[in-house]
Amino acid sequence: MLLTIDVGNTTTGVAIFNNGEIVFRNKLATPGDEVTEKFLKSLIKRKLIGKDDGIIISSVVPLVDNALEAGIVELFGIKPLFVDHRTETGLKICIDRPEELGADLIAGAVGGLHFFEPPLMVIDSGTATTYGIVNKDYEYIGGAILPGVEISIRSLSNNAAKLNRIHFKKPASIVGRNTEDCIRAGIFYSNLGGLDFMIKEYKKALGKKTKVIVTGGLIRHFKDLIEGIDLYEPDLLYYGLKKIFEMQQ
Repeated sequence: MLLTIDVGNTTTGVAIFNNGEIVFRNKLATPGDEVTEKFLKSLIKRKLIGKDDGIIISSVVPLVDNALEAGIVELFGIKPLFVDHRTETGLKICIDRPEELGADLIAGAVGGLHFFEPPLMVIDSGTATTYGIVNKDYEYIGGAILPGVEISIRSLSNNAAKLNRIHFKKPASIVGRNTEDCIRAGIFYSNLGGLDFMIKEYKKALGKKTKVIVTGGLIRHFKDLIEGIDLYEPDLLYYGLKKIFEMQQ
């Protein structure tokens, strides 16, 4: 078995692989300051992991990393592998400051290589919407980061006295007829247009054969409305972590 863990700013998810297939998934809100034994037992089905199994982690929340590692060692007797820019991944990281590249972006890019040969781009819609770009020479050359859908809505609610927090969903029309629908229309169609534009621009730089992989929960609202998306894979980061773990053996 291989336990893969993705610690994001909003949620922490796990997937357990057995012979290349995911046999267990779960997701909980990322702890604010401390990873407890109760949290780990709620997140991970303990009986599936033995002392001879592997554990690999992608984390963008350094505050919880030490407690997470200690809790896993205590619970499973296994020292987990944390992914960072120094980990062997098959990618050459060609950006100004490689140490700033998030483990989630690394895992997502490697996950893309599980499905396609480069060049490729990975678009992940989470707390932030991120674009990760890999050229034909297996070089990670950068990308883009912008506020995610939920952050955009929260920012409006927090900074405008008359706006209440709304639940995001696809709007019925681009013309909103009340405040909530105006916000939904603005957020939805600006993201839709941005995704379409960014994909076209990156393909101009990398070539028309560039593969486009999208992941993350909120991207499902847009994926069927944009030309050029080759794959929607919610488990992309876990496949990337699996591929990275296998490279270390």
